Order: sequence, then structure tokens, then C-alpha cells
Amino acid sequence: MTEYKKGVFMKKCTVFVLLLAVHSVYGQDNRIIPINISYFGDSLLHPGIEIGYENAFHKWFNFTASIGTYVHQRNHVGLFLNAGLNWRHTFPIGYSMEFGLGLGYLHKWEHGGDTYVVDDNGNVSVRPKYGQPRFMPQVKLGLLGWDFRKKTNVPLRLNVDIIGFMEYPFNTYWLPHIALKIGGTYYFSF
Repeated sequence: MTEYKKGVFMKKCTVFVLLLAVHSVYGQDNRIIPINISYFGDSLLHPGIEIGYENAFHKWFNFTASIGTYVHQRNHVGLFLNAGLNWRHTFPIGYSMEFGLGLGYLHKWEHGGDTYVVDDNGNVSVRPKYGQPRFMPQVKLGLLGWDFRKKTNVPLRLNVDIIGFMEYPFNTYWLPHIALKIGGTYYFSF
């Protein structure tokens, strides 16, 4: 499968997952839409932002979908879309812990000058700057969360999560990443 076909396939999968998620959010009876905004630091230091929402479908489980970006200075810019399934337990005082698994699409664009490729015959050419599509499975570990809805009427949840994700293909290998996610979820009611 060519790189172009992989990119088209990943985009179609991402659109399908996001449409499914949007349908789930607007299908709720209580009209509460949780929106999350977070700092997303790839390799802990490369700054970025992630915006998403979640849809609780069981007492302890929720579905999430988000879009985000980060900048690895003098190297690349990454834009990602992902969806996941999380288990979250919130204690009566408001403290919460969570664990999640997700799948995503990462697109990277290099900074700086031209990128060169060598074909099978040894010919060198400049590669166009379309970026590279990547598969992005992830694991989320959230040990620091606080839900203010438990003890107050404030519809807010704060969280600090560690995200481990893989990037494939990276020179035909899986490249592991770790990211720090610090943010909050506001529960809008309509």
C-alpha cells in the first residue's frame, strides 16, 4: 500500500470515528456536552494543545474523541485526531483515576529545508512537503484527577494524565512517545 493510500485510508477511518462520536453526543437526553481543553506536551517538553469531548455510556466508562497539535522545534509539527475508550473511577470526595486505550491518526510536517529520497535505482530527488501520515495507538494513565461536581455545583473536572503513544511507520519501525496532558473538562448543559 502506498503512503498516499495509507493516508486516505486513515483519514476515512478518522472521519467515521468522529461522526460516530458526534452522533453519540447529540443523542444524549440530558444535553450535557463535556468539552476538554489540555496542554499536550509530546516528550514532556514539546508544547501543544488538545481539544476534545467525552461521552459517558456507563457509570465508569466513557468514549473520547479529540484533535490536537504539538511543535517539536527544529524538527516537525504534528497534528493528530484520536478516539478512545476510558475507564474512570471517581471517589465520593471528587478525586478520580482513569485508564484508557485509543487509536488515532498523526500527520507530521518537517521544519526547515528540503527532504531528499533515494529511489530503487539510486536516484536522489526532493520529496514534496505533504507531510507523512502515521498510525497512533495510545495508552492513557490518569492518576491525578479532580471532579468538582462531587462536592460543589461547579461543572468542572481537572486532570493530569500521562499518555504513551506509538508512531507507525517511522523508518518502518514503531516509535514510542510519552506525553504529559494537563487540562480540564467543562460540562456544558443545554
